[in-house]
Amino acid sequence: MLRREGLRVLLTNLTLASRSGTEVLTRELALALMRAGHRPMVYSPRLGPIAKELRSASIPVVDDIDLIAEPPDVIHGHHLTQTAAAAARFPRTPAIFVCHDFVAWHDAAPKLPNIVAHVAISRAFRDRLTIQDGIAPERVEVILNAVDLRRFQPGPPLPAFPRRALAFAKNFGHLEAIRAACQARGVELDTVGSFGGGLVARPEALVPQYDVVFTSAMSAIEAMACGRAVIVCDGRGFAGMVDSRVYDDWRQENFGLRLLSRPVSVENVAAALDAYDAEDAAGVGARVRAEAGVDDWAARYVALYDRVIASWADEPAVPPEAASRAVARHLQAWDPGGDYGGWTGERARLLEQIAALERGLDPLTPGQPSGPGASDRLSLSGFHAVEPWGAWSARPRCQARLRLASGDEGRRLSLTVAAFASPSRQSYDLAVRLNGEAWMSVRLEAGEPVTVAADLPPGLDPGLHWLTFETERCVSPRDDGLSDDDRALGFGLCAIQVD
Repeated sequence: MLRREGLRVLLTNLTLASRSGTEVLTRELALALMRAGHRPMVYSPRLGPIAKELRSASIPVVDDIDLIAEPPDVIHGHHLTQTAAAAARFPRTPAIFVCHDFVAWHDAAPKLPNIVAHVAISRAFRDRLTIQDGIAPERVEVILNAVDLRRFQPGPPLPAFPRRALAFAKNFGHLEAIRAACQARGVELDTVGSFGGGLVARPEALVPQYDVVFTSAMSAIEAMACGRAVIVCDGRGFAGMVDSRVYDDWRQENFGLRLLSRPVSVENVAAALDAYDAEDAAGVGARVRAEAGVDDWAARYVALYDRVIASWADEPAVPPEAASRAVARHLQAWDPGGDYGGWTGERARLLEQIAALERGLDPLTPGQPSGPGASDRLSLSGFHAVEPWGAWSARPRCQARLRLASGDEGRRLSLTVAAFASPSRQSYDLAVRLNGEAWMSVRLEAGEPVTVAADLPPGLDPGLHWLTFETERCVSPRDDGLSDDDRALGFGLCAIQVD
């Protein structure tokens, strides 16, 4: 039912510069609220394609919270810092906070007096709010994610046996097993995502072309809405084929993290492909279309807004001093001197690298890969902080120092490297110099890391040597509209090994 005077709803999000899950949900909720007669507005410090789409639909978007001169009726907050900024800017406006992630620091619940209700998008995230963040259970509601059924339309009827599959690769570590299993079962595989063919702006046009989709979380719901068979997995782990038997339980977990308890192995993927049932997948898709549409989803939020506004009106006004104390406690809790974001771990790793430089590098062990985190065997220059899988280069020209033991002469040196694929750069060359001399070159393509090897020059002395890596340029994910990551990325170094 349309309201004569719709609610003014202020939505917040960490970024609108790419097309991540919360960015898409922010867009869908804002559009659904406007269709229902409300007046949404959006605050995010980083703007991009989705911000332009919202503005083209006459929905105001700002990257400065102070520009909003008309107070909203309610604040719908995504992400810690942005929700806190909106709640502090409008301390007399009630707010809700929605938790979208179990581990990210920026999905911790802010503790400000006008944040009076909390939402989790899965049972796991409810546990985070009520156990880790200390939110009273009666203040937490679970509202499951939804999909725009206008955009994600059913594809053609599924064949009796799968012929084509699509894998989403927002991380890597799972594509190799998927590729091998699909090959063994005669299924043609395509990949999309940051680590597999690049991001796609309109997945709704691509997904219906496939019989099976390997993915998780929000994109799994979208694929099911298109009537596709979905195997839930990503680089974090494996769940299996969504069927009518597991649908209810898995939907409560947003087809996400808590389900990814098994390894992504060829055997597990092959077993899931063998469980393909076109009729059952169609039934699952029909259920998604019956219960996961964005308009009903938005109506649940509006009902929560109404309850929050009514309960807030009945509460005594928060004294200014109490509000300012709450803001002070928030700032103190999230002071950069704390360890959110893991910066102290990064500092410890840098100190280890300094100590290794002072004592000298240990020689590489033949047959054993050494990753960028092996500071006792590798010294890197021109790379970003080490991540679990390796490290991204930060400059077009960077170096790695290593030590070869006596007897390594005449051996081969292998490198495991990965491309950073983006819309502006799908493939490119990586040149490698050994002690300043041209040594090898490799063409990097989107997808899984590759291992390349070359003979060490004859007569190479044992001791310290250096590799120089050269790429044409580095690309920022934020500049290419992929995410809010503003680092310049060249290529990924995963491991170096002497054979």
